[in-house]
Parts: sequence; C-alpha cells; structure tokens
Amino acid sequence: MKSYDWYIFDVLGTSKLSLFELFPKNSMELCIISSIEELIDKVKEVVQFESGVFIAIKKGIAVEWDHNYLPETEEDEGLQHSFADLEIRLFDYSFFEIYGNDRKVKKRILSHFERKISR
Repeated sequence: MKSYDWYIFDVLGTSKLSLFELFPKNSMELCIISSIEELIDKVKEVVQFESGVFIAIKKGIAVEWDHNYLPETEEDEGLQHSFADLEIRLFDYSFFEIYGNDRKVKKRILSHFERKISR
C-alpha cells in the first residue's frame, strides 16, 4: 500500500489504554498517524469500537479540515474528504464500511475476506 497519513476522527470504544492515549490529537486538534503499521498496532489495543473514522490521504498533500464539520461515523455514504483514497468507518461495536476509489485496493480487501470465508 502506498505511503499514507491516516486521519482519525470520532473514535469511541473500549480498551485497556485511554483512547486519548492511543489516538492523541496534535496542536491543530487532529489525530494523524503516519504509517499503516502504527495504525494497526494502535487498533489492536482496542477491544471494541463503538465508532470511528479512519481516512487515508497520500503523504505530502496539504490537507485542510473544516473544524466546524469534521468527519463523523454517521455520515452519508462515500469519502468525506476530496483528497481521501480510502476511508474506513467503524460502528455498532462489530460493523465497518470501507469507501475508496482504487479498484486494486478493493480487490485486495475482498480477496482477504474471501480467503477467510472459504476456510
């Protein structure tokens, strides 16, 4: 997968660590995780997600967010930022939705689930 910054919004759930520790906000009140490996490590610390929005935007793109209208889990279908390549929304403790425009990523994700189902 390409090099992305992951922007994290609307995270609620249960974990042994504080969600504020796992997903800290910077001085601009944004949580940005700079690698997929770091994101995976943090997500593994969460027992269950009640909600959450994870948006992947290619590194090096200057991203501006409207702080009066930040991405939310309960939003209409589709990507919530024009620069986003991938968006994952977690909700109701066991469901998720994935939005994106890259067919290669879609095929890769679907193939992972197909392998799990066929076992």
